[in-house]
Amino acid sequence: MPRRQLSLVALIISLAGCASIHPQGGSLPEAAPQAGARPQPLFPLAPPLGPERRIVQQLTAHWPGSEETLLCVLELDSRRIAMAGLTRDGLSLFNLTYDGKTLEADKNPLVPETLVPELIVADLQLVYWPLDSVRKQLPKGLKLEAGPGIRRLSDDGKPLTEIHYLSADGAWPKAAELLNLQYHYRLTIQTVSYEVVSE
Repeated sequence: MPRRQLSLVALIISLAGCASIHPQGGSLPEAAPQAGARPQPLFPLAPPLGPERRIVQQLTAHWPGSEETLLCVLELDSRRIAMAGLTRDGLSLFNLTYDGKTLEADKNPLVPETLVPELIVADLQLVYWPLDSVRKQLPKGLKLEAGPGIRRLSDDGKPLTEIHYLSADGAWPKAAELLNLQYHYRLTIQTVSYEVVSE
């Protein structure tokens, strides 16, 4: 499966982006912790997930005083995740692949080293992976709960991330919103197209 492009690129360009990208070029909300720190995923990544699909998404990241929109594409099957992220002007930010064991990323030189590719995959999995698949990866203290139209990740009862599904579309909802209560940003994810390549 060749490298393609996805939306969780945008996803982390806000999450790692909130803590990493904006400090190089301007304003970062004071509420966001440790602007120069290298964020780390909260749990080991879950395995890739079939069937083989190609998904195009628009993702808008909101944080105090700022907003960015990116267009991304994801190619996914049971062996590998492949993604790449583009700015609205078509600038390539990076390509990323993950085979369940090794994550590789090629980044634009303008993207700071503090952007952590694993975080893109981790957020993608929080939003779209089956609950059991993610829960198996969670370390002690972290808990992932779900109810009608919502998922919530907490640490010993303290909410870390909330995901609200704005449409009911089976395994891959067309519209979702992720609230990061630790880094103080909101991501709006809109699926533009969803194609099952093969069963």
